Amino acid sequence: MDDSFDYQFYVTKYEDLRHMTEEEARQHYIHHGKQEGRVACKNNNGFDYKYYTDTYVDLHGLSEQEARIHYIHHGNKEGRLSCKQVVNHTTNVTIILHLFQTDLFPEMLGYINDVKEVFTKVNVIITVSEHIDTTIYNRIQSVLPNAHLIKVVNKGVDCYPFIVSVQYLRNLNMKTDFILKLHTKTTSNKTEGADNWRQDLILPLVYYNNLVVLQNYFVKMKNIGYVSSQKCVLPKTLDLDYPQNIEGIKQLCDQFPHLEKEWTDFNGGNMFWIANDVLDKYLTEELIQYLIPRFVHGKPPPNYVDKVSIHMEYVCERLFTGPFCYDKNNIFINEYRGTQRGMSVTDGKLDSTYFYQPRIFSVSTPKSIVT
Repeated sequence: MDDSFDYQFYVTKYEDLRHMTEEEARQHYIHHGKQEGRVACKNNNGFDYKYYTDTYVDLHGLSEQEARIHYIHHGNKEGRLSCKQVVNHTTNVTIILHLFQTDLFPEMLGYINDVKEVFTKVNVIITVSEHIDTTIYNRIQSVLPNAHLIKVVNKGVDCYPFIVSVQYLRNLNMKTDFILKLHTKTTSNKTEGADNWRQDLILPLVYYNNLVVLQNYFVKMKNIGYVSSQKCVLPKTLDLDYPQNIEGIKQLCDQFPHLEKEWTDFNGGNMFWIANDVLDKYLTEELIQYLIPRFVHGKPPPNYVDKVSIHMEYVCERLFTGPFCYDKNNIFINEYRGTQRGMSVTDGKLDSTYFYQPRIFSVSTPKSIVT
């Protein structure tokens, strides 16, 4: 174990472990880190057993030694990837997390670290309740010392904190090409088959193999709107049951002519990647000042309870990925885990010649759809 565990590397690589002593970190790796696929030393022979056997389904069940031998004699020649590698050093991404449920911080931290496995230029903005416990606040700061923490009032569910965060990054002139919007959703959506709605929304957006391909879209594709878990893309016609939402969008479009009046679909659950150019164009300061006073404190009643009142929180859930992205190329990610040939690997290293997973990613441009 002494030869395969590098304490300084382990606690530096994983920000959530930086408070640990060497023995605590060693025990964490033995009992948790190994199972989580964490890497214990910088070299590790360039081989991550869990990643290798999890990624390639034909290798499930191999022992660690068998998997290493397979990679040496076969996998490397077949262009298989033996471990995670940071691949994007140019795209500026910002993760905006509304951490209302602070007990979910370890889970959300995992998603932040997932993004950092692919991108080097990552900003993190975390909004928390203005009444957050001081100990918890300090804990977040110690684990993520470079993150920007903002205390907000409890209004507008995750929409108001998101808007506050966008204003914040604009005021600081943070370089941002794409934003990953996350929050600590605890509800389910059994009607749409999302028993674990939070993970259904997030996991496809942060899964390493998906991000490796997605970052290539970010670099090469023009006019991207939003990126969503395909499972959580819902049609506009969902609101035939909740017409107050359609009316709310209509009123906004009448009030603000720069908004696209047509829309076809939206991200149900409000967690997605979105191009910052889209927000610059549509989420204007005038629109922001109109929206903020209309958010309610606490959480408004669900749509199925109140089918009359227009709640700006539910309107924004449709607005951000509906009208904002109507004239854009939107990327949907399904639950298929991919084929080994979807990434280009030469001599064990990811290269930029070929990233394509047609069975995972689909592209939709709503404006081109005849309804």
